[in-house]
Amino acid sequence: MTANRLSESVAELVHEKSVEILCEVGFCVPEQEALTRLQAAGFPVDWESQMVRVTPELLDAALARLPRQVRLYDRAGTTQAPFERGSCFMGAGTPVNVLDLESGARRPATHRDVRDLVILQDALPQVDIVRPTVTATDRGACSDLVEIAELLRCTDKPVVHRTLASERVDAAVEMLATVAGGLDAFRAHPNFATLYCPISPGYYTPENVRCMLRWAEYGVPITLLSMAMGGASAPATLLGELVVINTDILAWIVALQILYPGVPLLYGSVSAVLDMRTGLLPLGAPERGMINAGAARMGRYYGIPSMCGGLSSDAKELDAQAGFEKAITAFPLLLEGAEIIYGVGATDAGSSISYAQMVMDDEFIAGLRRLMQGITEHDLEEEVALIKANTPRGSFLGARHTRRTFREHWLPGILSRDSYETWQAKGQSIDGICRGKALDLLAQHEPSPLPASVEAELERIVRRHLGPDFHFEPWG
Repeated sequence: MTANRLSESVAELVHEKSVEILCEVGFCVPEQEALTRLQAAGFPVDWESQMVRVTPELLDAALARLPRQVRLYDRAGTTQAPFERGSCFMGAGTPVNVLDLESGARRPATHRDVRDLVILQDALPQVDIVRPTVTATDRGACSDLVEIAELLRCTDKPVVHRTLASERVDAAVEMLATVAGGLDAFRAHPNFATLYCPISPGYYTPENVRCMLRWAEYGVPITLLSMAMGGASAPATLLGELVVINTDILAWIVALQILYPGVPLLYGSVSAVLDMRTGLLPLGAPERGMINAGAARMGRYYGIPSMCGGLSSDAKELDAQAGFEKAITAFPLLLEGAEIIYGVGATDAGSSISYAQMVMDDEFIAGLRRLMQGITEHDLEEEVALIKANTPRGSFLGARHTRRTFREHWLPGILSRDSYETWQAKGQSIDGICRGKALDLLAQHEPSPLPASVEAELERIVRRHLGPDFHFEPWG
């Protein structure tokens, strides 16, 4: 195994050990109806412990049914997320805190923040997939429906979210179908994927089980998103933690493919390792990028897309720590080819979202993408002739070739390349520039609107759950 990538033989070893655990010990399903269905489908069930074991026959059948392609479209259902061209980047989510755009102070996130952060992601060119990124704490228990509605209103990019109660899945699907032009149209060209996290090792909450099964009935892509903590809910070694991650995900790959053959699944991980000095989970640690790159490799082992946490930081503000940590957690995922990198806008170990950090992350992603392009191989006849003509001590600055080709070089929009004197005269901080750009984008960017009748129908659906006084606020 190299320092950067997990070898095929190690991926095979992790798979084998996961199968051993699932066949001998199993996984917990604390939900009676699900246990009944799994037992009827052939899973050995211990009703007293609520443990379900996997058999080799069920494993083989599930992996044979597992779709190797997960399609995620834009709102119009015309353009797919370009997984085949490299990693897509997605907003983080969904803490209850936000760093206020005007003051920079941390405060509870609101419905207005959900909407504004979706609009900001819609405006930022490097954000490919949009999340609400924060929880609308002023909307109570049904905030998840408000957040999905704002995703559908305020961006035409692909979107990802979840419901916290299974009884709201139907309402969410009703909204998705309304925007798509019917349930069949949504199924054919889904613009939405959901995600649920196990409690490692081997447990999902009863409500998460019910939610996953309900989404699966509609054929909605589901991300099985591990949140393992090395040294706490998983072994401290990265390889041991990867076995826990893989076992938790493989368990539900098998369960969902047996119960709902062909339901599209993504292999997800936002795992990290515990800081034994503080008892906190450092999301900016280098091990965060390493373990989630390993998860991306396991997704590729099973032939399904991965959604992995990177672009992460424990920094409390937009500073050098944030830049360092976001780099070391994102780059391993790019090298491993994770299809979705999860983390745009996240700060303070994922407990807050920052408008300014989101703008800075967009710039950072642009630079990373340029880096990943590498040096392009091409015929060098023109360059060699130019070098000969300018040897010795010639200048290439005025050459027609230079004027034609220099634009492939990346030019930052925020980072400074000014001379010291010019930089000093401007007197601008990175944080101030990013906050100013966020304010400008929110003032100027208007997402593609939904038809008025569709927006009215979304409002009607949400109103059934939040009460007759609910209404969408206009943009701006």
